[in-house]
Amino acid sequence: MTVSKTPKTDSKDFDTTEQNNLAVLFDADNTSKDYIKPILDACARYGRVIIKRSYGDWTSQNLQGWASLFRELAIKPIQQFRFTSGKNITDSAMIIDAMDILHSKDVDLFVLVSSDSDFTGLATRIREGGLRVIGVGRRATPPAFVNACDMFLLLENLVGETAPEGEAKTESGQNSLKETGKELTKEQGRELLIRAIKTAQDENGFVKGAALGTALRRLDPSFDPKSYGVTKVAQFIKLYPDLLELQGRKAGVDLVYKSKI
Repeated sequence: MTVSKTPKTDSKDFDTTEQNNLAVLFDADNTSKDYIKPILDACARYGRVIIKRSYGDWTSQNLQGWASLFRELAIKPIQQFRFTSGKNITDSAMIIDAMDILHSKDVDLFVLVSSDSDFTGLATRIREGGLRVIGVGRRATPPAFVNACDMFLLLENLVGETAPEGEAKTESGQNSLKETGKELTKEQGRELLIRAIKTAQDENGFVKGAALGTALRRLDPSFDPKSYGVTKVAQFIKLYPDLLELQGRKAGVDLVYKSKI
């Protein structure tokens, strides 16, 4: 019997590793098999993966080598034959499965692994259903899909700048993370941080570090300090000393800043 659970919608639950059940769905046509282990390692930070499925035409030469991962990582392969040239039936199968999982109410969080904008509507529908969505793809992923997710993890930051041999191409035809993973400019970070400060500051201009981190992620689901050459939000903030001044820690834990804008 299926037990209905109350969806968790607070963004702080992204830090929980004990209470979330995850469904991880791979678009194999759009993701190299060499990225699967780093992606699953990242998923482990957000909860327990109870569904792992990968979608593709496994008779295709481009997808050879996945079989060993199915056995090693207990990923369920979903076969989709290409009866018509140019038709991406893999996307349709993944979307149908995701909707079945959504209605089963067995999971708290979806992870959609693809750089394809065709999954924008799916991510939006899942969130409308009260669940959260983490997307995983390249920095070249169309903004519509990125912004349809609660969080978007960049492959460039998960596995580095060099794509493995045989990497599937993105919609733009590029197949190297080095080509698509250009470090974001400092000015782009400044614009995002200003928006986040205005969102998170109180009436006196004080901003808590945790609230600022949440605002950065909500404004840009793909936000990651690694995109700016640092590893932590606090280090990202230090890149812009003219915007915030550190005041201390609240209760000895959370950093507190004073806005200069």
